[in-house]
Amino acid sequence: MAIQPGVGYTFSASSLGTNLNIQQPWSEWDSSVSVLPLWPKLKVDKVTVVPGTVNRIVPNIGGTFIDASTPPDITVSGEGYICIKLTYVAATFFPRTAEIIFYAGSTTPADTETEGYYPLAKVNAVTVGAVTTYSLIILSYGNFVCNRLKSGANPAVWYWSTITPQPGV
Repeated sequence: MAIQPGVGYTFSASSLGTNLNIQQPWSEWDSSVSVLPLWPKLKVDKVTVVPGTVNRIVPNIGGTFIDASTPPDITVSGEGYICIKLTYVAATFFPRTAEIIFYAGSTTPADTETEGYYPLAKVNAVTVGAVTTYSLIILSYGNFVCNRLKSGANPAVWYWSTITPQPGV
């Protein structure tokens, strides 16, 4: 059986073997951007996020994991931020629930005792007449680790770190 050209993939063959390149569902959003973990992508008013991990967990959007075969998206409605939201789980150092959300407003959401936030992108909105156009400014990307630290009656502190090297490093 020989490999034949098809929809959604390309291939090349050489004496070393065959290379099959499968188009990922999220690649149609913006092929000019490298596929980097947790990289937000905007198409009109919908944001999707390239799969990645937070504390080795794939985040979800609205209950659907971002690595689903049909990636979930977020509808933006004005200025705000695309953020990772972690929720505290009792008796653990590493939060185990990760969600990607849109937070409307001119500032990033504040961490609380039970929720920590990390901005991935700033959503800008420009309205001319009845038409609103959106743009994204990428603030961060990569696979992340986050610890929630709390000592006694002091407030909780959410400590974030990226574990993905920058391109070219």
